[in-house]
Amino acid sequence: MKIGEESFDNYGHDIYTEPTSRINPLIANIFLLILASAATTESKVYNLSIVLSLSVFISFIVSRKPIQILKIMLIVAPFGLGLGLFYTIIGNKEILTALLTILLRIEILTTSSTILYYGIDPWELPQILLNKLKTPSHISYTIALAFIMYQRLIKDLKEIIDSLRSKNIIRNELDYIIKVHIILYVLVYHAIRRAEEMEVALEARNFNPLTRKTRKNLRIKFWEILLIALTLIIVLVVKIFVR
Repeated sequence: MKIGEESFDNYGHDIYTEPTSRINPLIANIFLLILASAATTESKVYNLSIVLSLSVFISFIVSRKPIQILKIMLIVAPFGLGLGLFYTIIGNKEILTALLTILLRIEILTTSSTILYYGIDPWELPQILLNKLKTPSHISYTIALAFIMYQRLIKDLKEIIDSLRSKNIIRNELDYIIKVHIILYVLVYHAIRRAEEMEVALEARNFNPLTRKTRKNLRIKFWEILLIALTLIIVLVVKIFVR
């Protein structure tokens, strides 16, 4: 054996066996499901504030990118206020309560989903679905591709907003609401282009989910189970006991 060959083999072994996700993809999706359910079923502003605090705190810990998460929260805030205003008109609700309710719900969904954006490798998600939940290969990799598209669309959204700002199309926070149709139009265009590029790439590599091998040992750690248990307990306590 040549000098350094053994260490190179060990290094290569670690590349294929050690997960790159900061949190188990299955645990991340369960966390998102719990908070999304709490955000959509809860209507009290105080309770939603507690859930948002929990979502922000855990997202900061898992993703380790607090500044980026705060920036994303600021970006989606005008959309939340716009939807809250629409909810006020349609639902005949008090304007302040409606604005805060919708804004908090949007921010909960945003902050909890940042774990998926910053915390997991989408290609590790089908492996945990196949091994733990015995999900069919085509469904598992379809979900993985959806997460890849989600991550790329978040990047595209940032680039679109920066571009519109540089062209003075978006000049203030109100323009996010008034010109949301421009943002959505460009975002849909990027999504279609990304989908076509991914389709060509998969066809060029003759990708087949039935024959793709799983090389990483994805385990659910104790702290991840504790995270889900703590999240579920706090949400239930807020839902049942906080009035």
